[in-house]
Formats: sequence, C-alpha cells, structure tokens
Amino acid sequence: MNPKVRTRWLLALLAIVVVMLSARKEPIASVWAQLSPSPQPFPTPIIYPTPAFPTPFIPTPFGTPPGPLFTPTATPDFRIVNEIVHPQSGDAIAGFVPIIGTAVISDYVQYQVHISPSGAENWSWLATNRKVVRNGILHILNTYELADGFYDLRVRAIKRDGNYSEAFLRKLEVRNADPPTATPAVNERGTPQPASPLLPITPQPPTATPTPQFRSFIENGQGIFEPRNGAIVRGSVPIVGTANGKSVLNPFDHFELHVKPSGDAEWGWLYTSDQQLWQSPLYTWDTTTVEDGFYDLRLRNVYRDANYDEYFVSRLRVANQTPNVILKQQDQVSTQKTAPGIYFPLDGTQVSGVMRIEGTTAVPDLLRWEMYWSPSGAEDWQFLVSDIRPLVNGNLANLDLSLLPGGAYDFRLRIVRQDYTHTDYHVRNVQATPPTPTPLPTVPPIPGG
Repeated sequence: MNPKVRTRWLLALLAIVVVMLSARKEPIASVWAQLSPSPQPFPTPIIYPTPAFPTPFIPTPFGTPPGPLFTPTATPDFRIVNEIVHPQSGDAIAGFVPIIGTAVISDYVQYQVHISPSGAENWSWLATNRKVVRNGILHILNTYELADGFYDLRVRAIKRDGNYSEAFLRKLEVRNADPPTATPAVNERGTPQPASPLLPITPQPPTATPTPQFRSFIENGQGIFEPRNGAIVRGSVPIVGTANGKSVLNPFDHFELHVKPSGDAEWGWLYTSDQQLWQSPLYTWDTTTVEDGFYDLRLRNVYRDANYDEYFVSRLRVANQTPNVILKQQDQVSTQKTAPGIYFPLDGTQVSGVMRIEGTTAVPDLLRWEMYWSPSGAEDWQFLVSDIRPLVNGNLANLDLSLLPGGAYDFRLRIVRQDYTHTDYHVRNVQATPPTPTPLPTVPPIPGG
C-alpha cells in the first residue's frame, strides 16, 4: 500500500478512537486496563479507624478492698471432666498427701488411681472407688511407702462399657529426706490466711473420756432411729429409720443395710431396697441367725451419682441365749473404748481454746487413719491430719479453736484398711466458742495523784 494512504488510514482510525472515548467520558487508562491482557491490579485496602480504648483498669491494692467481702455460695458442678488440681506437676511432697481433683465420665462406674516411676509408664494400682468425686480428695498418697524420687500419677475414670478417660500428674517429687516447706495459704486477693488450727500432740496423762457417739441419725432426717447404740436385742428386731433422697439434682437410688461383729473390719450384707421410707421399719432383723455377742449396724443411702450417706448403730448386744443379761453401764463404757471411733468431743459439745480429739483407730489390717473437719451440715470435708499408728483411747489431734471462726463444726474419722476399704465415724454440731476475755484488774487510784 502507498505509505501516504497508510498514514491517512491510521490517522482516521485514531480519530475514531478519540471520538469514542470522548463520548464514554472514561479515562484512557481505565479503558486501556480493560483492553489489556495483563492481570488486574490489587484492590485498594480499606483503612479502618483506630479504636478508642477505655481508660485502663487500675486494680485495687490487696490491703484496701473496695467493699465488704462475702463468702461465695457453692454452685453445683455438672461438668463431665477428669482432672487433678492438687498437687501440680513438678511439686515436691512428703508424708501423707491428698490428691485432689474430679473423676467423672458419662455412664460412670468407678475411678482408679495408679502410680509409676516418672517416665517409665510402669503403672501400679493404688486405689479404686465407685463414688463420684467432684473437686475433692481422690486418694491420700502415703509417700512413706515410696523411695524418694520422681513419680507420675494417673486417675482413670471408667465407663460401664469399659472405655475410660485419664488425667495425669507428672514428675511429682517424693522428698521425705528433705521435706518441702509448706507454702503459706492466700486468698484470691493475695491476703495471707490464718495458720492451720492443728497443733502438735504432746504426751499428756490419760484422762477419762465419755462413751463414743456415732452418727446414727439426723433429727427429722435420715438414719436409724431404733434400736439405739448399746441396746440389748432378741428375736426379730425391727430396724426403724428413714431412707430417702435429699436433692432433686441427685435422686435417691437405693438403700443398703449391713451388719458385722463389733471390732471386725468386714461388713456383711443384710438387706437392699429401692423403696423410700420415712420413719418406718426398714427391715426386720432375725437375730437368732447370729451368735450372741456385740454387733454393729450400718445404713447406707445411695444416690444416682453413686455418692452415699452412712449411719451407724454400734455395740448392739444380741442376747437370745441369755435372756436375763443386763450389761452394766461401766462395762459398756470400758468395752466401747476399745472399739474404733471418736470418743471426744460429743455431738453438740461447746468447746473453746485448744480442743483434744480423742478416740480409737486400732483395727485389724490398719493401713492409716484420717481426720477431717467441716462446717456443720455442709459436708465440705477438709483434710486435717493422718497417721499410720494404731491408737486405743488416744489423742488423735489438738485443735486451736481460736484460729477458726466461731460456729458449729463436724468432724470425721476415717479408718482405712490394707484392702483400701474404709469406715467413717462422725461427731456433729460441735460448738466452737471464742474464749471469754479476762478483764484487766482494776487499779485503785493513787492517793493525792
């Protein structure tokens, strides 16, 4: 084509493009970007305004709380969890150590506690329990049975079908040769708490102690009302009591009655029923099926979550072959002092100052005994002291009640045998009263002063 003609065509084409662009009123760069085969450019970022932060929170110093502090109300715990909260992995321990945590799983049957040298996964059985424990004592670890060193603990919660969940505590150091120093207790605000009321036991001359009081019933509540402790029974004996539920959140499942010769460790099954009864005959016991002698009865009210309450009647005298027997009260007292239990204080006793807890822990195959306390009626048991020594009418503990708030307290003695079965003995509604202050002597005025 002639170069002049070609130039004219190009100029004409360019003029057409300019006219089209002018009609659309778009930037040339925008049209070129639409016609260009190159990738689209990145979108323009959106810039958000900087948020305005509130005034920083300034915590109140520990020593000056903003207002009165209230004791929190316990809240039911419905979590399905398996955990160990105390001690912590890496802690050093000595003596008797409570393992505190929760062992719950769906369709729960039982939990087991195992121990292994740290990292070896060579697990040995320690304990089995069918009770549901929520943020409580799963096991009391007797470290005196272990060589000093590092150990792992495992709590296994087991379902009915055999499946399970596990919680682990790793590198727990047993150090009895050099016991760790106790960490001072503080509350959530960091305020130091009072020292433990437990005082060391010093040898003292023996003193007369009253007849032991076992928990047989709660006024207008559960328990065995008849026969009473120390009663003489013959023939067919109605066991009158109350066995029912206490909470709609944890319904009643069944009750069990057991019997054993006084002083023996093993309970024998007597009767079971899922019927709830109120101040009625629970069962008629045919005492002619046992030999004459002393026996203990136990009522166990079991709930849906496998927890239970227990009530005891002790030292029942079966006298079918000796119908005229009348046991002297002094003989009852001297005999009962050798039976396990708490002899002092009694239910409802008012005490102040330093209180001696006395009783007997000597039973066949004793592994250890444990003492607990709780605000009266709360069943919130706090570990107090434990020992492996069998005592007969001895001093279990000394408590400085001036370190506890005034009020009513319950005490529980738990005797654990070599097969890890245990028996509990209770004292209820002990009234701790502050000591009466001694008035200062009046100083007579100085003549002429």
